[in-house]
Amino acid sequence: MSHTLGRIEIFLVEDNPPDVKLVEECLRNVTFSYHLSTVRTGEEALAFLQQHAPYTTAPRPDLILLDIHLPHKSRSDVLAWVRTVPSLTGIPVVMLTGIFSLLDEERIEQLQPTRCLLKPRDPEDYLRVGQAIEGVISQNPSSISCCVVAPQRA
Repeated sequence: MSHTLGRIEIFLVEDNPPDVKLVEECLRNVTFSYHLSTVRTGEEALAFLQQHAPYTTAPRPDLILLDIHLPHKSRSDVLAWVRTVPSLTGIPVVMLTGIFSLLDEERIEQLQPTRCLLKPRDPEDYLRVGQAIEGVISQNPSSISCCVVAPQRA
């Protein structure tokens, strides 16, 4: 991974502003320095990754956090495109969702993201999601398998 100025470049594709805040809260306790860039749609994500206007100076991400439910271009379109671009194929892609449907599970199996995470529902889940993201950053992307990290409930 290429780290700009000694920090991890995280790219979040999320259409719901409160969920952006949730992700920011999850990242609050990670042990690495990072810069977070955010867009709201699949079209914006593709423009960002290709450095098309207005994202001509966008950094190359070290990690992509991708909401499962996006307006317009879907997460499938974004992830499928990322997987076809040689300069981006090594970037871990973590898919985020509030709830998994049967259709989501089938699409996830087809798309093979690096990891799938349930969005936090309460403050106790923030640490869980942050630790899972930290785990993705610390691992060799070629050795990561897809798995769902769900909240641990008593």
